[in-house]
Amino acid sequence: MVPGLPLLLGVMLGCSTACSLDRGASWRLHLQHREAARLLGQLKSLPGHQCLQDRMDFRCPWKKGRITQEKQKEDATCCHSEMLRQLLQLFGTEASRDAWAERPLGQLVTSLLSGLEALEGRAAEPSLSCAPPLAMAIRTYFLGISRYLEGKGYSPCSWEIVRAEMQVALSTFPVPAERSPKKRRRSMEEFPLLS
Repeated sequence: MVPGLPLLLGVMLGCSTACSLDRGASWRLHLQHREAARLLGQLKSLPGHQCLQDRMDFRCPWKKGRITQEKQKEDATCCHSEMLRQLLQLFGTEASRDAWAERPLGQLVTSLLSGLEALEGRAAEPSLSCAPPLAMAIRTYFLGISRYLEGKGYSPCSWEIVRAEMQVALSTFPVPAERSPKKRRRSMEEFPLLS
């Protein structure tokens, strides 16, 4: 047997299916998204109709119609860590603590943090990094949200608009595909080691 063949095979399989997870991990991430979206719903403090004048299109980079090609969807699934980091930064601010009740905000931050830790715990492979164009789009999106909040003086309505936006954005973020045996077999056929 060729020395290092198992290691090389593992690296190649990891690279070719960098953004796919096993069934359990994919399901846990899906549940974590639902839980965080539920917790965002619990933060609601104002009726939406009171804040209609504050609405804003933040141009979410992964919402319907903005990520269209399969390659873009695959790249988006690699960016979960970046998206969760940005959410934590947004809801971990002093202004956020002033806007929301301590307990539900703490539960949200804990949920986001546990999701991030779980993702980064499995992201030992260097190929799991977010594609630079989408990483920049995510950062720009959250920067726009921060500037919006600042421009509105962190008013209750501006936080309500952002809360609703984040609830939708989180629930529409693509969950990494489940790594199927068929996909693993196909990646082995694409990269034959012994010819």
